Amino acid sequence: MIIMPDEKTWPVSITPDNYPEFISKSSKHLTRKGEDLAGYFKEEPEPEVLIYEVYEAETEGHIKMALTVLKPGKVGNEFHMTKGHYHEDDKAGEAYVCFRGQGMVIMQTREGKTDEIPLKPGGLAYIPPGWAHRTINTGSDEFIMLALYPETSGHDYDSIQEKGFIKRVFDMDGQVQVI
Repeated sequence: MIIMPDEKTWPVSITPDNYPEFISKSSKHLTRKGEDLAGYFKEEPEPEVLIYEVYEAETEGHIKMALTVLKPGKVGNEFHMTKGHYHEDDKAGEAYVCFRGQGMVIMQTREGKTDEIPLKPGGLAYIPPGWAHRTINTGSDEFIMLALYPETSGHDYDSIQEKGFIKRVFDMDGQVQVI
């Protein structure tokens, strides 16, 4: 059972079995449709298609928790993905725990170094400070991940919107290809 009182500090346990309760009690819900991701994919997405949702628990002075539900699908042959971001605090890292589905985290530094980590249920990806990161759903089910990061990390989406990601993830004849 998840107990999320009105206070901004509370103990909590989130598992692959009880995450719907976390969603129902989250203080912030963000949706990203195709229209919100115009310019992010190689082709333009359908404006009203839901690509992903984020549910956050409001916190104060500690680790922030957010659950991302990335829908299966593609825009052209490019898998559904999140916008991606750097942290405003370049000393802030982040961790993702995969609850459901399959996908990957692609990462890059401002200097051009890249990496990717595949994820399946139970897997964890750690994104070091200074690395931009984006998640991609490469499967046929929802890709659901719990993110943990310092509350003060902030999000720099503008850098990604302006310059994009160095690598992208496509379905090439039924195979996942990072290009």
